[in-house]
Amino acid sequence: MESNDTLQTVLLWVRQTTDSVGQWLSQTFGNNALFAWLDGIFASWRAQPDVAVSSSIAALAVVLALASITQTRIVRKRLESVKADFFAAFRPKFIIRDVYAPHYNNGEPVEVRYTICNVGGSPAKIVESAVAVEVLRPTGLALVPQCNGRNPVGDIKLNPGEVHHFGFRSPDVTWEKNLVKAGSANSPRLVFAGQLGYEDVRGVVRRTSFCRSFDVKRERFYPIEDPELEYAD
Repeated sequence: MESNDTLQTVLLWVRQTTDSVGQWLSQTFGNNALFAWLDGIFASWRAQPDVAVSSSIAALAVVLALASITQTRIVRKRLESVKADFFAAFRPKFIIRDVYAPHYNNGEPVEVRYTICNVGGSPAKIVESAVAVEVLRPTGLALVPQCNGRNPVGDIKLNPGEVHHFGFRSPDVTWEKNLVKAGSANSPRLVFAGQLGYEDVRGVVRRTSFCRSFDVKRERFYPIEDPELEYAD
């Protein structure tokens, strides 16, 4: 009984509203075609108030759906912006540590052990790399090999704070007496150099370059102090 009274009240309100709007359109705009069409719609609603209620509900549903879609897009853009800000502030950073030779037996290939660390704030994966051992003259210019799409290190993913141990065995350079002479200014230098390209979750590729010279006394490879050779994006 109460629901019927409510419905009758709604229908009465629709009839009164459409009457008022129809009269206002007629008095204000006269023979304007657009508003004559609107006046016709209101006239049909006056004749059938239940149709007006149904139409209003349908229109409201459409408006709510459009509002929901718009809100979803706004939220998605905001999340993408927040995500971009996060990875800009906490980007990955790969560095090379603990570079040493496990042995230096005369006549055997030079073998180097090293560690790659992610000291940044987000994960990343190695997508290209280059590693090489080279013997330089005392005054020779050290160069870092370029990746050129190769990846001998492998598709290794490192999370923040994670490390991975690697080994490299030179196919061309072997240990010689001149390489292990300590304190000789005329002795050739043994250099371990390379480059890493690593990609974060947004697809941004950054690079780490390294160039290390072998210190016979300390039996390790130490960075050559040159920002063109040693850097991490």
